[in-house]
Amino acid sequence: MLSLLLFAVAVAAQCTLPNTPLSSTITEPFGIQVQNPAFPEIHNRYLYLWEAGGGDKHLYLNPAGVPATTLTLDAGVLELGPLFAVINGERGDPRAIFAPTHACNPDTAAPQIELAFTGRQTSPSGGHICVRLASGNRHEFRYSPPQNPAHDPSRPCIPVVLALTRDVPPAPTAITTTTTTAGPPVVPSATAAPAPFRDVTALGWRFVGCAPEEGPAGDGLGRTLGGALQADDGLTNEVCVAFCRGRGFRFAGSEYRRECWCGNTLAETRVPGTTVASLAGCRLSCAGDGAQICGGRGWMSLYEACVEGACVNAEFGS
Repeated sequence: MLSLLLFAVAVAAQCTLPNTPLSSTITEPFGIQVQNPAFPEIHNRYLYLWEAGGGDKHLYLNPAGVPATTLTLDAGVLELGPLFAVINGERGDPRAIFAPTHACNPDTAAPQIELAFTGRQTSPSGGHICVRLASGNRHEFRYSPPQNPAHDPSRPCIPVVLALTRDVPPAPTAITTTTTTAGPPVVPSATAAPAPFRDVTALGWRFVGCAPEEGPAGDGLGRTLGGALQADDGLTNEVCVAFCRGRGFRFAGSEYRRECWCGNTLAETRVPGTTVASLAGCRLSCAGDGAQICGGRGWMSLYEACVEGACVNAEFGS
């Protein structure tokens, strides 16, 4: 950390910064280049967009996704047409707020404009934006809160500077093909689709159904379960119910492959349906076990602790 600080001071000494105040609104389209010279694997790569459900987009580093060259800033909120950047991943979650600042390019010492993260809308200021290695050798953008208790030195989230750029990101690497001589046809083995839920009644939890988050529910109530969160690339439904049980919660919900949410109450608008069709939103396999379902984009595989009587999963009709 000391060497990084000294390096930044040395570069700043070579750069004369403008005194002109910067507006929190930028209407001329731009892209974002991330910078951290201490980590060459991510330094000077670009922010790209990965298509998600419902027209939303996740933020990754190139080459994962498609270039984002038409971003704008409105009162500190990063926007792309009707979309805007939020922290947590649901449309009703707090928006990420940025402040344009003058700074120096760490490689060339040329002046540049950076988008300094100031905090989450309606939340205490602080924290930072970082990138972390995800599945498929992709780097995803994350928010790290102040004094983050979930920091894992073995899987760091690398702090980055977000530099405004109007350069054109590099084109995707061309795919080289080779011609091979055809052999006997290969018949792929059939793989059964995961069951719609995991039976964890032996652990004292029953499956309730596929519960909506704020986006699908449209009720403006925030998270379905807001008591605790664990994000884990080894997530299974057994891991999730164990996490929530250990913290004394009544409900456990696996969501978007690797998120586990806990809570004690469930709003009426978030109660899952009882038909087979109501399970459609929960179709993503668990990050820790491809044979299990861990919710979906904006949908949660919901489990409840069994208290009295037989522990029986919900039944779903046509």
